[in-house]
Amino acid sequence: MKRSIIFISLMFLLVSSLVFADNQGSIGAIKDEIEVIANVGPYAAVVPQKLQYEVTKSFWTIPLEDEWFEVEPEMNFGHFTGNPDQRSRIQDSNCFLVETNCSVNLTFEGTPLTHVDGSTTLPTTYWAFKAAGVNDIPIRLPRIPFFPATPPLQLIPVQEIGYFGDSSDIPRGPEFDIRPDWLDHLLDLVTGVIWPSPEKVQSAQVYTGINDKGVYAFQVFGFAGIRENISAVKAGNYEGEIRLTVSADS
Repeated sequence: MKRSIIFISLMFLLVSSLVFADNQGSIGAIKDEIEVIANVGPYAAVVPQKLQYEVTKSFWTIPLEDEWFEVEPEMNFGHFTGNPDQRSRIQDSNCFLVETNCSVNLTFEGTPLTHVDGSTTLPTTYWAFKAAGVNDIPIRLPRIPFFPATPPLQLIPVQEIGYFGDSSDIPRGPEFDIRPDWLDHLLDLVTGVIWPSPEKVQSAQVYTGINDKGVYAFQVFGFAGIRENISAVKAGNYEGEIRLTVSADS
């Protein structure tokens, strides 16, 4: 009896195996796939950045190395005496870092220096450039003896985007005070001209050159000055704003 049960069980197992093989194929030949998918939306981030440096290595009084570090972003034109004969000024060392995973368009806009009570403004114009690249900060850079400090890539302008502001209210030039004093030589090499003229100033400047993911830097310079009439500029504190808007490239 036991032999009969074992024989029947073996026959059942054999038939089952043949049916399975007929339905599925031999082991090693079975193959199928489950598709795995995801979607990443367009995204971008903007970070304003202002850099300063201090000498970290020198020989006697000759600087040999500088360390660049971040400080609070701002464009400070300092104190104007109110004398209408005082020359206009230019400021730099501010930039925007744009990180994106897609093509984007940038729009640069700015408001004039305005008295905190809103009563009067100073002639104000801004100037945007695409920078040479982006260095991680802090960074130490060697200094060529008797030459100015070597700036990080985000402070090296290489492609002019343009002037923006109020074309009817440009600071008086081209005689001006520049900070730092070597900046005029660098800008002159890049553009051949520094001071804005009405036909070059737009209310906003648009940059469409970002066509791939990455991190990009854009440097912004500012021009500001006093008006010709003493009573046209109220004494006190003045504030303005530089805005960078990022939009997806349609």
